[in-house]
Formats: sequence, C-alpha cells, structure tokens
Amino acid sequence: MKRKIVCALLSIISFSVLAQKQSYHIGQRAQGGIIYYLYESGDGIQHGLVLSVIHLAVDVEWGQKGLNVEECESNWNGQANTEAILKADSTEYIAARLCANYSYDGYSDWYLPALHELSAIKQSSYLVDRTLSQLVDAEPMVLDLYWTSTQSNEMAAWFYDFKDDKPSNYYDKTSKFLVRAIRAF
Repeated sequence: MKRKIVCALLSIISFSVLAQKQSYHIGQRAQGGIIYYLYESGDGIQHGLVLSVIHLAVDVEWGQKGLNVEECESNWNGQANTEAILKADSTEYIAARLCANYSYDGYSDWYLPALHELSAIKQSSYLVDRTLSQLVDAEPMVLDLYWTSTQSNEMAAWFYDFKDDKPSNYYDKTSKFLVRAIRAF
C-alpha cells in the first residue's frame, strides 16, 4: 500500500514538473492572448508577456491632466504602474482601468503596459499580427499611437507611436489614443 501511495505521489510530482516546463513560442495563441515576449527563469521555466486579441479602446484618455501619480514612472513594470494609476485616479473611463477590468479566456490579471513592455510588441509584430489575422474576432495592431502606463510628469504620460516606431510624451494625459492590454505569466 505504501508503495502505491509513493508511486502515485511521484507521478503527480512528475506531471506538475512537466506542466511547469511547457514550451511556448512568440506569436503563439496561449495564456489568454498572443505571446509576444519570452524569457526563461533560472529554474528553466518560461515566462512571458501576452497581448490581448482586441483593442480595449481606440480613443481613451490616460487620466487626469495635472494629477501626479506617485510610483508610476517604471519603463518595464506596467502592472505596478497600473495599480498606482488606479489608486490615484478614480475616473471610470481611463486606459489603466479598462485594462484592469478586462477579462478574457479565463484571465483577469490584465494591465496597461509600461513603455518597454509596449515597445517589445513592435519587435514581434510580424508573428503577432500573423496570428491575430488568423483569429475570427481578433484585431490587428495598427500603425497609430498607443498609451503606456508610464507617466512622464503630472501633465503627460508616455505613448508609443507604432507608425514611427518610437516613444513620445508630447501630448497631455487627456489626449485620446488606442489601448491594448497585456498580462504576464
């Protein structure tokens, strides 16, 4: 009896190790969207960033002009930036809130990407757009301006220009741009 229990436990442990070592690739539809960035942690497990399959808005404001959001300047941690924005700004229809309220394919941990997280989409745009074009209800990325969660100052936040392939902050927070959510795994 003990031997059967030990064997059963070993098979469960083996299965969970295999499940953790699942292999992903850029452009794959998985984890609730399209994988556009991957890295491997020290324990050999893949982690990455996933892009939503649709735009959450095509003309939404970042937030209140003149409101300095504390701890919202990260270029790489959009999740922390999004949480900071939501604590500081109770406005209902803003980019960060749309992302935080988004739920798709069983995932509800979406956020507004930070500057570097958003610019990484451009590096994988061929594979991402190819996959998006094959999905019935998906929307391709467009060559236009997308909000990031990275604040520049109390008047402006960073956005990414997919047409010119560069970040900028010359419009104020009440300008209306596109919004695409991401999530990390």
